[in-house]
Amino acid sequence: MKIGVVGAGIAGLAAARALVRGGHSVRVFERAPGPGGRCATRVMRAIELPRGLSGEVAFDHGAQYFTVRDDRFSEVAAELSRDKVIARWNGRIVSFDGEGWEPLATETARYTGTPGMNAIAAWMARDIDISFNTRIESTDALLKEFDHVILAMPPEQAAAIGVAVPGVTAKPCWTVMAAFEERVPSRFDAAFVNGSALSWIARNASKPKRNWTIDTWVLHASTAWSEAHLGDQPEDVGAFLMEAFGDLIPAGLPKAFFATVHRWRYATVDPPLAIGAWPSPDTRVTLCGDWCLGARIEDAWLSGVAAAERLR
Repeated sequence: MKIGVVGAGIAGLAAARALVRGGHSVRVFERAPGPGGRCATRVMRAIELPRGLSGEVAFDHGAQYFTVRDDRFSEVAAELSRDKVIARWNGRIVSFDGEGWEPLATETARYTGTPGMNAIAAWMARDIDISFNTRIESTDALLKEFDHVILAMPPEQAAAIGVAVPGVTAKPCWTVMAAFEERVPSRFDAAFVNGSALSWIARNASKPKRNWTIDTWVLHASTAWSEAHLGDQPEDVGAFLMEAFGDLIPAGLPKAFFATVHRWRYATVDPPLAIGAWPSPDTRVTLCGDWCLGARIEDAWLSGVAAAERLR
């Protein structure tokens, strides 16, 4: 069949790769200039660095890492590892309970893309026909050209182009990216946070193949806080979340020479649909994404594969 895929995040790329391997003709449409979706890395190329600091300033401002549970995804992870696209992140990760922190179990293997999370998507996008910087306004034109269309996008974006998913609402996430003149005095590299406007903080520089000489951090606000402050000005969001970060570091934060914010408008669905992929009734359209199964990269990959399997 001739199949169009809208969205070059992990789910869309997984669907496209599975369909190409199945002998179908596939074309992917992506509104961004590159693949990945929330599997993203932002490189700041125009920053004036303080004296004594050098190298790249970059942040994994979306997905932070991935784990492996499914045997099929394990095979993909093995390929990624073989091609040196991923590496295990052995940073010290803790959990804050509002008063103190406890280290998490170390047996959980966490992997990151190298040198950034977007390397995973770039690897998956190889040999796939992708039209970047292309915004799809409606599925009608695609259905005239393709036998079937897969929408790998949040449900709100699917609704905007004519395919509604009932009973599903994606939640936002405000993210701060900050680089410091000196090392933040913490005895951990990342933390799941409870009882704060923040839900996750991570020393980006602690990940494999990053520029460890500049202390870069990514802060994710909680879903509840992000939703309550969805329309706030970015500078106000950044100031508040940096203060919340400082509250978690008893010795205080060093001076940040760079900080910016990003709003992920459709970051997560809680609860997800708990299905592999969602077939639109009475149409030749299938929807997929991490919102179908869960918030993890593996969930997005499995959802994309499930969408492809419907067409085999």
